[in-house]
Amino acid sequence: MGTQSLPSTPTSRAARLAGALGATWLALAAAGCGDFSGAADSGNSTPTSGPGTVFDPTNVPGSREAFETTLYPLLTQYCVNCHANGPGSPQFANPTSGTAYTEILAQNKVNLADPPSSRIVRKLIDEQHNCWSDCTTDANMLEAAVQAWADAIHFGQGGVSIGETLSSTSLRLADGTEDTSVQRYDTDIIARWDFKEGAGAVAFDTSGVQPSIDLALQGGVTWLTAWGVQIDTGIVQGMSGNRKLYDRIADPKTGSGQYTVEAWITNASTALEGPARIITYSANTNARNFTLGQVMYQYDFRNRGVSPDVSGNGTPSLITYDADQDLQDRLQHVVITYDALRGRRINVDGKWTEDVDPVSPPPRLWNWDRNFTFALGNEITQDRQWKGQVRFVAIYDRALTDAQIVQNFNAGVGKRISMNFDVSHWAGPGSSIEFQVSEFDNASYMFCNPIFHTPQPSGYELAHVRIAVNGTLAPTGQGFVTLDTPITDTRTVLSQRCTVIPKGPDPATDEFNIVFEDLGGFQNVITEPVPPPAVVQLDPTARPTYGVRDYARIRESMASVTGVSALVPAIDAAYQDLEQQLPSTFDVRSFVSSQQVGISKLALEFCDALVESAPLRTTFFGSFPFTTEPVAVFGAAATPNTVNRNQIADALYNHMVGSGLTVQPSLTDMRADLSGLVDTLVASCLGTPCDAERTQAIVKGECTAVLASAAVSMH
Repeated sequence: MGTQSLPSTPTSRAARLAGALGATWLALAAAGCGDFSGAADSGNSTPTSGPGTVFDPTNVPGSREAFETTLYPLLTQYCVNCHANGPGSPQFANPTSGTAYTEILAQNKVNLADPPSSRIVRKLIDEQHNCWSDCTTDANMLEAAVQAWADAIHFGQGGVSIGETLSSTSLRLADGTEDTSVQRYDTDIIARWDFKEGAGAVAFDTSGVQPSIDLALQGGVTWLTAWGVQIDTGIVQGMSGNRKLYDRIADPKTGSGQYTVEAWITNASTALEGPARIITYSANTNARNFTLGQVMYQYDFRNRGVSPDVSGNGTPSLITYDADQDLQDRLQHVVITYDALRGRRINVDGKWTEDVDPVSPPPRLWNWDRNFTFALGNEITQDRQWKGQVRFVAIYDRALTDAQIVQNFNAGVGKRISMNFDVSHWAGPGSSIEFQVSEFDNASYMFCNPIFHTPQPSGYELAHVRIAVNGTLAPTGQGFVTLDTPITDTRTVLSQRCTVIPKGPDPATDEFNIVFEDLGGFQNVITEPVPPPAVVQLDPTARPTYGVRDYARIRESMASVTGVSALVPAIDAAYQDLEQQLPSTFDVRSFVSSQQVGISKLALEFCDALVESAPLRTTFFGSFPFTTEPVAVFGAAATPNTVNRNQIADALYNHMVGSGLTVQPSLTDMRADLSGLVDTLVASCLGTPCDAERTQAIVKGECTAVLASAAVSMH
């Protein structure tokens, strides 16, 4: 969409037909054969505007080219690992500049009217989001690039007026009415926080179920104007000793034995680990009743229960599959449920993630600790910091059904205002277009579900709806621009979508107009420039052919090839300790020696469990003299027992390495390497005989060497 030239008074279809000859003159004028104010600009000169001209400043000809020479080089240099082809969203560092341009505008990451408030700038300043050197310096670089982009297209240098366009009347938020038409499912809520206070140091439990769990804001926690809190540091914490959650959920006599935790949150970063504590009912990093946490792009759900397979830390976790990237840095509706039939489940934006609880059957909750504390944004010991916005939290003493979760997702979050924009001047008396409007966050509004009302539905066309803030078309978020609907009913639902547009200077004084291309037989004349063809940019950096398995896949791979469950307490405890030391990305170029140490430690736990279990080791290795002293089993370096040595090496090769791959160790080479390892391990037993435990230890050593090797961790 480029410079949009409209007549000073929108014309009817009949008038346009009569003016066909005049259109020829306009075309000549636009081509430079006359002095026509408002003609489509074919270059980078300042777009003309005046009464009756609607100017969309981010889409004038030359805007994309300006982006490519100002901001885009920084994004492709410093943000390419996450925001090119994944895993981050949006893809504003995509190798195709046209895709990057569309992505950064569509998700409102820049504010050309006020570059310092651009989200890509604020995330570095406020959240220290993946800074490449010093966050302040890096943010200043991005701000300067956004400003250069704005200057290149002369943003704000041409006046904008929509007073005589095909536009609705102006409204402010105060002119609307609070919309309570969408109904939530709130039955069985036992604790609820709406965060409507907007000031003070306490977020009140509004459930009405006593005793209330009021939450104290501590540290770097601030209020949002659109209901909610922003957590940068610190914690939002209840008083210790409140037993309501325990009594209503876990008490063997009075508890329901099931529960739901529902939240509307915006994760500030997809780089947090720990897991970072979003919502927790716990005492410290090693003891909890339940927790919803973040591990990069994954949600982590821990739940304590009466089972030998479940620790006091609520592990093993139910964690969303890493490749699905269910956790994103945008507003999300996250619901965790637990009951004795289905166990733990995680729903994101109304949909079950399809991740299955590894603990089966689901245990009872009778060993919950009644003295644990409820909190948001951090562990009670304040050493598992999460960052983001919390807009709503509710706890139920029932596991909500999928239909009830969808109902609450559709109900949305925050204060919604119904605004009716009068368009009777164009569509006849009583005609209006209705929107549900809310403050999406401190930087933007959300317009949803437009409905057209008119007592005179004569089949005329309504097309290409745009939203203006303070007389200027919103530079991004014009999600309704493709609407094209005939009005054949007194109430016409135009869309069930939402779009997010940037705020003006002050929500109390910002004015909104709805601008149309076609309405009531009248039409704006809009000239769309032909966009230049996309330039396919080749990636100059050679990328590795092979990758490394990340932490979750390493654990599952080890469990699969050994036949040992990852839920064995010693293995699970080791994994929880080593999780942050294991690889967090598939890119082998980021692999470091400390990660290999972590892989080796975890491999040792699996091999120890394998060899210590007589049934498992027999299944894996076959019949072998594990209870005989090592020299008799393996022989010495000069007189090796090749049969026994090869039996162990072959079993490890067949189970852990396999055959038929393009690149892999050979069986001959692996036999030789493992035999050399056995020579070293058995040498101390030649002079002083060792017991049979040494034989098992040698096999564990061979197993660990193979399981921790690149043959397993690379793919």
